[in-house]
Amino acid sequence: MARNTISLSVDTLPDGRFKVRWQEPVDEDGVRGKRARSRVVSDQGARDALVGKLRRTLEVGDVFVPEARVVTSAASLERVAVDWLEWQSSRDRKHQTRVRYKSAIARLMRTIRKVRHIDDDEVIPVSVLDVALFTEMRNTWIAEDARAGSGEKGRKPGACSPMWRYHLSGHLFSIWSFAASQPAAYPGVPPLVDRGLVIPPVPAQSGAPAAPTWAECDAVIRRAYGVSADLGDVLAGERLTGLRVIQVIAIRRRALDVAHCTLQVEMGKSAAEHAEKRTVPVPRSLLDVWQARIAACKSPDAYLFATNTTGSGHVEPDSNVINGLWSDAERAGEVRANVQKPLTRRKGRPNHAFRAAYMAGLQGITVEVDGAPVQRVSDRTIDFLVGHHASDTRGKHYAPVGDKALKAAVGLVEPIDMKAAATEETNVIPIR
Repeated sequence: MARNTISLSVDTLPDGRFKVRWQEPVDEDGVRGKRARSRVVSDQGARDALVGKLRRTLEVGDVFVPEARVVTSAASLERVAVDWLEWQSSRDRKHQTRVRYKSAIARLMRTIRKVRHIDDDEVIPVSVLDVALFTEMRNTWIAEDARAGSGEKGRKPGACSPMWRYHLSGHLFSIWSFAASQPAAYPGVPPLVDRGLVIPPVPAQSGAPAAPTWAECDAVIRRAYGVSADLGDVLAGERLTGLRVIQVIAIRRRALDVAHCTLQVEMGKSAAEHAEKRTVPVPRSLLDVWQARIAACKSPDAYLFATNTTGSGHVEPDSNVINGLWSDAERAGEVRANVQKPLTRRKGRPNHAFRAAYMAGLQGITVEVDGAPVQRVSDRTIDFLVGHHASDTRGKHYAPVGDKALKAAVGLVEPIDMKAAATEETNVIPIR
C-alpha cells in the first residue's frame, strides 16, 4: 500500500535559521483538505529533528502538534489579550460574556497572523497595533463574509457579519487601551489612537423590526399569570421598570419605598454596577401589582421572589416558557412575528424584550417638568433608569439627571393592560 503523499520543504533564511514548511490534513465541516503550516528553527540539529518528526506524523495522516509555546513576554499581543481577559473576569463578567471574549480573541489573533504574515509558532508583537491593522483586518473579514455568502465549500453562512466586525474591532481597541494604560507592564505598545479612527460605525440593521411595544408585552404578561402568579409578577416588574430579570427577582423589601414610589437597585450586571447602587422612581401601578407580595414580606431583608433551595442565588424564570408565551401571543395576532428575537442574535431574548420595550416606549415621548416647555425624554434619563453606562461626557463626569426629570419620565409609563386576562385561558401554555 502506498504511503500518504508528503509535502515538506526546508528553506534557509538569511540569518542562518531554517524555515520548515509542510501541509497537513484537515477536516472542516466534513470537507477534507490540507492546511499549509511552517516553523522556524535555529540550527541544523533542530531542523533534522523536526523534519524527522514531521515525516513520521504526516505518513499516518496525523496533525503535527508542536510543543506548547508559553507566551511569557510582555511584548506579546497574545499575552496582553490573556491579561485583558483575566481583568474582565475580575470584573464579575458572566460566563457567556467571557466565552464570547475568548472567541473574539481567537478570531482576532488568527486574522492578525493572516494579514501580517506571522506564522502560527511565532509571537505576535504588540508593535503590530496601528490604524492600518484595523483596516486590513476589516477588509479581510468583509472578503470572508462575501465568500461565505457565495456558498464556497467549507464555509459557514455569515463568516463575519457587520455587527461581528464592529464588536471584534471594539475588543481589539479595548485590549490596546488596556496595554497602553500600563506602559511599565507592557513596554513597546504604540500610542493609543482616537477610537473613531479604528472602530467602524454601528452597522444599520436593515429590515430589523422596532422594539416590542408595551401593548405587546402586556399580551405576554396576561398569559404569564395563567402559568403562575410569580411569573406574571416578574414580567410585570420588567415591563414597568426596564430592569434586567435578575435585578427584579433580587429585590428585597427594604429596597422599596412605597410612600415615595422609589426602588433601590442593589443587584448589578457587573461588579462595578453592583457596587454603585442607585435609587430610581417606579410607577405606582407596579406597587399596586405587587401589593400582596410586599405585604407578605415580614422582614426588610426578605426577597419579594423566592430564592433557590441552596440559597446561593436566584432562580430565573424558564426562558422556554416565556418564549412559548410570546409564540402564543403571536398566534393570537397580538404581537408581531419573532419580535422578541432581534436579527443580530441566533437565539431570542424573551426577557430582554421587556427591557427593550421600556426604553423604546419612553424614547421620543415629550414631558413637561415644573411648567417648563414640553421636552423630549432624554437618552441620559432612560440610561439612568435602566442602568446603562453613561453615553456622553456629561454623564460620565457630572451628576446624573435630576429627580424631577426621572419622576416625570416614569410617570409616562403606562400601566399593564389586564383587561383581556379572563378571555385568554385557552391560550395559556403549561410549564414545561
